[in-house]
Amino acid sequence: MSAQHDQIGAKVADWDVLPVRSKYIEGYTFFNALGSVNEKNVLDVACGDGLYTRQLKARGATSVTGVDISEEMIRNARQQEADQPLGIEYHVSDVADMPLLGSFDVVTAIYLLPYAHSPEHMLRMCRNIHAHLKPGGSFVTYAFNPDFSAKGPNSTRYGITMVDFPESPRDGHEISAVLHTEVPLTIQFFLWSRATHEQVLRDAGFQSITWTRPECSPTGLAKYGQAFWQDYLDNPHAMALRCTR
Repeated sequence: MSAQHDQIGAKVADWDVLPVRSKYIEGYTFFNALGSVNEKNVLDVACGDGLYTRQLKARGATSVTGVDISEEMIRNARQQEADQPLGIEYHVSDVADMPLLGSFDVVTAIYLLPYAHSPEHMLRMCRNIHAHLKPGGSFVTYAFNPDFSAKGPNSTRYGITMVDFPESPRDGHEISAVLHTEVPLTIQFFLWSRATHEQVLRDAGFQSITWTRPECSPTGLAKYGQAFWQDYLDNPHAMALRCTR
């Protein structure tokens, strides 16, 4: 999975401005599920080029550390840190094999779990995340929606299309998604059921598992209107997921 994100590299800037991402849907839903990070120590895994990592720092986190499997993504993140220093540290690592980087109040991740190639791989990720959290700390992630339906509206008008999505997908089915950036990109990841996510998280030691469906921000509603977003909100491709140690 690191290879495909190395190839995306600087193109991720286009990805981050798709209507479904950032402040309108993804960012708005994610930060609502996360809550305040003011004066907290945060570990942001699967951080990519640091889009959300920098926002966590801007929202008052005492310290933020970013981790991603892609060397190219981390190179871009470090370049932005060099250009506009915020005091963020970045590391290259597969979360499943990540060395201990400290003890954190919160661990965040955008689209980490869909890149687990097996339940065992996901469990290694989640156990490592659990080990980085203080007692009572939270893990908040944005994951592919296990209830996404091929029979429902696709997400093309919002910047992402699921390709050949099966009507009855099996657990671990590999999915392709086209991102409608200026130069379209295709990424691959894996579909895991709600039951698999929750079993893995419990096996890793997490509690109070809560799924949150996406919401559109007031800014997005004012710009495009409710009718524009309704198809996506009826069949979102992703959801927020929060659990506690």
